[in-house]
Amino acid sequence: MYNKVVVPLDGSKLAELALPHLEVIGKGCSIPQILLISVTERIKGRVTQGRVNDNYMPEKAVGAPLPTMGANQFNIVFDTHASGAQEVPMTLGKMGKTAADYLCKISEDLEEKGFNVTATVLMGNPAQQIAWYAAEQSADLIIMASAGKSGISRWNMSHIADKVIKETCIPVLLVSPGPDFKETKPKRRGVAL
Repeated sequence: MYNKVVVPLDGSKLAELALPHLEVIGKGCSIPQILLISVTERIKGRVTQGRVNDNYMPEKAVGAPLPTMGANQFNIVFDTHASGAQEVPMTLGKMGKTAADYLCKISEDLEEKGFNVTATVLMGNPAQQIAWYAAEQSADLIIMASAGKSGISRWNMSHIADKVIKETCIPVLLVSPGPDFKETKPKRRGVAL
């Protein structure tokens, strides 16, 4: 029934609540491909021929809207069996490397349990990037957390989940924390999912 499942993660315990559900569905449905993603904030700068020019920072540009960044321009796909997070380009800097390291760890844990996992770091608006990536990969399901604040506190997971549902026609499984759930600081800072 499911061939590809997208799971957005940001390093928070809340986002990781999706993982046990993923494992149960993955084993029960024999899902061939799990796609873990993390979305980092946009780099302040301008896009030049598919690259971010970090040095271009006129006063007007800070806070000005940047061009739409589809994952085909900024996605970093890394293979956890190869060199993993070392391949993250410097244009993403610390946020991208932190996201890649985090996804490598989660990927390794899932691969040890017999799952085929691809991890991707995307850049831009979390809801738009999640919806875009799921459609681009022809995913059959998105599994994500649905309540609370995580990652950078201004990103509310309920808000992101709501936007993802509105932007995609792919089914979305929302995982809600129990009443006793207490969020802790995310394992990585600077990531905006």
